[in-house]
Amino acid sequence: MQTRKMLSRAALVVLPLAALGAVAWTPADHGSRIAGTISSQFSSMQTQEVGDVPGHTIALARSQGTNRNTGPTEFMDGADIVNIETNDLVQGNGTHQGYVTFSRDGQSTISSWSGKVTTVLGPDQRLATTIEGTWTTIGGTGRYAGAKGRGTYRGHMLSEKEVSVDWAGELSGVKVAAR
Repeated sequence: MQTRKMLSRAALVVLPLAALGAVAWTPADHGSRIAGTISSQFSSMQTQEVGDVPGHTIALARSQGTNRNTGPTEFMDGADIVNIETNDLVQGNGTHQGYVTFSRDGQSTISSWSGKVTTVLGPDQRLATTIEGTWTTIGGTGRYAGAKGRGTYRGHMLSEKEVSVDWAGELSGVKVAAR
């Protein structure tokens, strides 16, 4: 019985570390670290009340903007961004998912992403909305046609129509020049 408890405790330590190792970037991946900040504005949003509880909405939105590179490589610095997303929120909290396309110089990448939305009342009595989650590159054109990538994002609403998102990860299958 004592051995079983020890194995259970070891699994609690080893399994998360193994999972972290499965997604962590290493030089053996031959990938490039990439990072940036997306600044965008919603160009359209359609919202529907679900009706089961007060404040439960489903939304379909499109935003457009630009990417500013913050990483050690030249990946898509100044790229145009188009983001299509859905949100399932109750009182501003819930899940969101979508697709973001980075386009620059006739080349592009498209990534799927998903995460959570959290809205709280700040000390100044204004609502503060943060978003966070993970992304995976699912396609591309030009030199990015065979690219594979993954990473995380975290951002916040600047206003009702503006959002800023910091993202980071790694990209493999294509060589990206260092800055």
